[in-house]
Amino acid sequence: MTGEQNGGAANTAPEDDVMATAMDDGYDLPSEDDARLIELVGYLVQGIVAHPDEVEVEEFFDDIGSVYGVRVHPDDVGRVIGKEGRVANALRQVVKAAATKTGARVSVEIITDDAQFEVIDSDDPA
Repeated sequence: MTGEQNGGAANTAPEDDVMATAMDDGYDLPSEDDARLIELVGYLVQGIVAHPDEVEVEEFFDDIGSVYGVRVHPDDVGRVIGKEGRVANALRQVVKAAATKTGARVSVEIITDDAQFEVIDSDDPA
């Protein structure tokens, strides 16, 4: 049976098959080790803040490894950062130590609403 006879299924692009396979394999889901580290970050931060139900941990990727972004209630930002950043640095050290078991390279960043992010379009000549 040719591609025309079975409704054109043989004419699908190979990229479509790769993407379908990746989606079926749970490509976007964190690995078991990543999920444990995310849970660890959330657990530690919930123990520090006054509003533990508002703690969110998101995973991002950069050229070095995983970045865990922590978002908390605005009143709790100072507690998570600590005086001169000591609490945030201690949190980073604990998570890095836990990640050495798997050999992963991780970083923890505190996401605040007052941080201004500017998206720069590299195609824009200006």
